[in-house]
Amino acid sequence: MYDFWKMTPGGNPTILLKAEDFPPQIRASVANAVMDSQHIGAEQVGYVRLSGTPRLDMMGGEFCLNATRSFALLLAERGLLAQEGDVLTGRVEVSGVSSDVAVRVLKQRNGLPFAEACLHFSDLPMPEDFPGGLRLVRVPGIAHILQEGPLPGEKLLPEFCERQRLLCGVAAEEAVGHMWLSSVESAAPDVAEAELRPVVWVRDTGSLCNESACGSGTLACALALHAEKGCTHCTIRQPSGHCLSVRMEKTAGGWDIWVGGPVRMTASGKTDLTGLPGGVHTL
Repeated sequence: MYDFWKMTPGGNPTILLKAEDFPPQIRASVANAVMDSQHIGAEQVGYVRLSGTPRLDMMGGEFCLNATRSFALLLAERGLLAQEGDVLTGRVEVSGVSSDVAVRVLKQRNGLPFAEACLHFSDLPMPEDFPGGLRLVRVPGIAHILQEGPLPGEKLLPEFCERQRLLCGVAAEEAVGHMWLSSVESAAPDVAEAELRPVVWVRDTGSLCNESACGSGTLACALALHAEKGCTHCTIRQPSGHCLSVRMEKTAGGWDIWVGGPVRMTASGKTDLTGLPGGVHTL
C-alpha cells in the first residue's frame, strides 16, 4: 500500500506519489497504471519529496505548472510553507526547471484554495512561426504548439499531433503541448481573455491526453498574447470551465510570471499497486 494524493487544479486531475517509494526506472509504468480509469484515474502523475527542500518530479521528467500548484497545496496542508499574513509561501524544486520555483497558497474562507506558481525569465520567450499558422512557444521543461480552429477527431488526433511535432522540430522533447487557442472579448480593457483546448504528449509514457486544464499551456498562450497585444494580465478558460490567471511582473532582472487558480484536494489515502503493469508488485 502506497500513499497518494489526488488533486484537481482547476481541472487536469493529478496524482502525487512519494518519490522514495518508486525508483525512477519504474515511474513511467506506475504512472500509466494509476492514471487508468480502472485504478485511481487522472491525467498526470508526479513524484514528490517532502523532506529537506521540497521537490516534484513529473512522470516524464517534464515541467508542469498545474502539478506544481497542486504540490504547493499539499505542502500548505502539511504545514511546510511559511505564513506571510493570509498567504502561505515557499520555494520548490521541479523537474524541467533549472532554478527553484516560487509558490503561494491563499486559503479562501468560502471557496477552494488559490494556488500560484511563478517562473522567472530574464527575457520573455518569443513565439516561433511555422507553416499552417502554427506558433511554437518554449517554456521550461515543455514546448507548446499553438493554433486555432477545431480539434481533429479522436482517431485522427495522434497522427495529426505527431506530424505537428515533426514539423516544429520537437519530436524528441520530453513533452509537447498541442494548444488550440481562441480569443474572446474581454470585459476589462487591460486583461486579455481566451479559451484553451489542450492536448499534451509525454514521450516517456507514450501518452497523448486531452487535458481538462493545462498550466504551462496557459503560460505559453499568455506569452503569445503578450507578444501580439502587449497585455500583461490574462484569463484563460480551461475545458473544465475553470479559469487560470496569468500575471506578468517586470522586475530589475527580467520578468516574474505568476500562474494561479483554484486547487481541490480531491482524495488522499493509500493505494494497492499489487500486480499492476511494469513490475510494480516487485517493489
